[in-house]
Amino acid sequence: MKRVIVILLTLIGAPAWAHKPSDAHVRLVVDGDRITGRLEVAVRDLDAALAIDDGDGEITWSELEAAAPRIAEYVQSRLAIQGCTLTTNAAALADLSDGAYWSVELAARCARPQTTLELTYRLLFDIDAQHRGLIHVAGQTVIVRDESPVRVALGEPTSIRSFVQEGVWHIWMGLDHILFLTCLILPAVFQRRTARWQAADSMRDVAVEVFEIVTAFTLAHSITLVISAVGLVRLPTRFTETAIALSVVAAAVNNLVRIVDARWAVAFALGLLHGFGFSNVLIDLGLPSHELIGALLGFNAGVELGQAAIVITMIPILFLIRRTLAYQALLWAGSASVAIVASCWSYQRFFV
Repeated sequence: MKRVIVILLTLIGAPAWAHKPSDAHVRLVVDGDRITGRLEVAVRDLDAALAIDDGDGEITWSELEAAAPRIAEYVQSRLAIQGCTLTTNAAALADLSDGAYWSVELAARCARPQTTLELTYRLLFDIDAQHRGLIHVAGQTVIVRDESPVRVALGEPTSIRSFVQEGVWHIWMGLDHILFLTCLILPAVFQRRTARWQAADSMRDVAVEVFEIVTAFTLAHSITLVISAVGLVRLPTRFTETAIALSVVAAAVNNLVRIVDARWAVAFALGLLHGFGFSNVLIDLGLPSHELIGALLGFNAGVELGQAAIVITMIPILFLIRRTLAYQALLWAGSASVAIVASCWSYQRFFV
């Protein structure tokens, strides 16, 4: 029982904004041996790194101004372009989709004209392993997830492979998505026969039902991912993330009271909400219009690959334990725990 309580507290304390990662944008313009641009870092992230707030819970402009020398030193020690001397200049606030960002001017003088940039980006990784550095230069977007140096060949299009990887990473790091998918799949090995629920006899029947669920979810989130990413319909981030948390609650509660037996319908209806969450990831990349189609295709393919890996791993295990007490505990106690955790997430995402 103590272990269950510890797990619950850990999940509740996990980052509530599972679909909105910590991002910083480096926007560069290369002109021969000169480079100009801007760095945009979330104010909340700078506070986590440098303790800017005086303790009242609100970060003011005067606090940011007072911390400006420390911010400049922090940036210059963790952002570098090989062969160039990088400096920071005037700063201002920028309002992005998830809040206020510290936007500081960048300037660099290089030893020779640049055709390939070699950058080292080391901001915030030591305090947030899920942080992303987004390098925008010459019509490309490079996603940096660790402190390894990156090379950007100027004039080349962004590799679709990077968006496939981002889609896979987003699924695997998105705890709310994993819990939603798990709640949909859990009952697939415990099916209704007439008026009774019994363990499934056929792996084929289980596979068919899971295929229907995953296909419905894929179709639904693909629809809203596309219409949101191209700008036809966009929802406020706070509303989207709260609704996604509530969709996890709904899927978990449905396992407990069995309101809807056709879980493919649940997957489709609630999958529409997840598509808006996925689109926020692409929108915040700040992609130029000519990259959008490739990014959409690559990211969606990555989402499906990441999702398929989870499903393929789960189904044989669930089928093997379907007649055991362990499975019954997982189905009932697990679903109840997920409902509690996701309810806490929905509160955090809307009110905090």
